[in-house]
Amino acid sequence: MSDRLFAAFDIGLVFALALGLALWQLIVVRRSIAKDRDAAARRPPDDPAG
Repeated sequence: MSDRLFAAFDIGLVFALALGLALWQLIVVRRSIAKDRDAAARRPPDDPAG
């Protein structure tokens, strides 16, 4: 494997890892927001916790 090909492969792997982690965090945050909205919708309007 040539040095340039190996460098491109290495950069591609790092970029794919970073993109995968970013997408995973986006999914986790969206699920958390949806869960919080559902909990707020179920809470009575006069509840002091909200």
